Amino acid sequence: MRTRLLTTSIARRCALVVLVGGSVGSALLAAAPQQTFRSVVDLIALDVQVVDGTGNPIGRIGPESFDVSIEGKKRTVVSADFVSHRGVAAGAETSDTDLVQEATDARTFVLAIDSGSFEAGSARPIMDGVRAFVDRLGPEDQLGLYAYPTEMWIAPSTGRAQVRAALDHVVGERERLRSRFNLRSSEVVDISAQTTNPNSFLTNSGRLTGAAAEVQAALDPVLRVARRECPDDPQCPMMIYNEGMLLAGQLQATADASLDGLDTLFRRLAELPGRKAIVLVSSGVLISDRLDGRPEVPLMAKTLGQLAARANAVVYTIQFDTEQPGMASSKGIGTPQLSRERAMAGNWLDNFSAEAGGLRIYVPTCCGTFAYDRVLRESSAHYLLGVQPEPADRDGKAHRVKVKVDRRGATVRSRQWVLIPVRH
Repeated sequence: MRTRLLTTSIARRCALVVLVGGSVGSALLAAAPQQTFRSVVDLIALDVQVVDGTGNPIGRIGPESFDVSIEGKKRTVVSADFVSHRGVAAGAETSDTDLVQEATDARTFVLAIDSGSFEAGSARPIMDGVRAFVDRLGPEDQLGLYAYPTEMWIAPSTGRAQVRAALDHVVGERERLRSRFNLRSSEVVDISAQTTNPNSFLTNSGRLTGAAAEVQAALDPVLRVARRECPDDPQCPMMIYNEGMLLAGQLQATADASLDGLDTLFRRLAELPGRKAIVLVSSGVLISDRLDGRPEVPLMAKTLGQLAARANAVVYTIQFDTEQPGMASSKGIGTPQLSRERAMAGNWLDNFSAEAGGLRIYVPTCCGTFAYDRVLRESSAHYLLGVQPEPADRDGKAHRVKVKVDRRGATVRSRQWVLIPVRH
């Protein structure tokens, strides 16, 4: 679609109908509020966040300070307008407000609750924190809700009563690991990789003696568990292996449900106009840190990041550490295992949030007030960049986009994908 830049301020709206990358609290813009353009050039609209160390938006940055590249090739930034939203709640103040343009539209938030990541009984205090966030939104902000895997959906609106009532029915749905041998999720991941482990008891059982057998026992996750749980039973290793593979399937199903829920959400949001900020509430998506282990989700962060671009959405992930992730029992607990499991539960969310232009905020205890404060601050204003593309960019496909800013102490949050329609 052709975007024409005007020499005077565009009254209320201008037709920047393109699919572009955005940032935390901003996404593709189907319309731009009160923009001033200085020449007649085809541009794409790219909205980004520029924040300080505490999440406050930074004003007073001109187009010359932005560096935008698509597929590694620099593109000219023609304009950079700082837009603040009306109806922003207290605690979300922006800096340099004398340069602020006030948006004609308020923000659109969609609460995405991954109830399948919470165990039964653990979600209630989390929902109390979500309700407090809802109460702090501005009166003009639109709010929607999607809870999955139950697929509870409320379309965004300025009403709050339906969302508040629905939150009362969001409960934890994750099944706890139940293990005869007290297997932890990290041990399940290691056991699932046994078929490619050269030290596996599956391939070396009974063949090694002496020091070699000791080394094998130290490196083989099944034999380590057997030493802890059943050192005198020669049949125990195979039973541990079989249980580990069964639990790996359970972890895989939990991860798949989380990602399927996000896929469904973005496809649904693609049908709604305007930019949206997704507030994803989760206790984590545990993904194997071994290439040959389970659960595995190849390329899903990239794929979902592209879907977020098509849906004109960016993602703030608030991850609650409601318990030691994936623990089957208290037996054999150790700090290294806990650290590794916390990393496995959060790493994928980190990558996905970055692909979708946002960030993951880790909350070690209930109820995450500081995390919601950050969301409100960062979403209170954004820059709308007018970027001049090359003809090759206009192919309707997803392209990598990177945005940098020449400002000390500033952090840019920009979605990593841009989709520009073919010009007709």
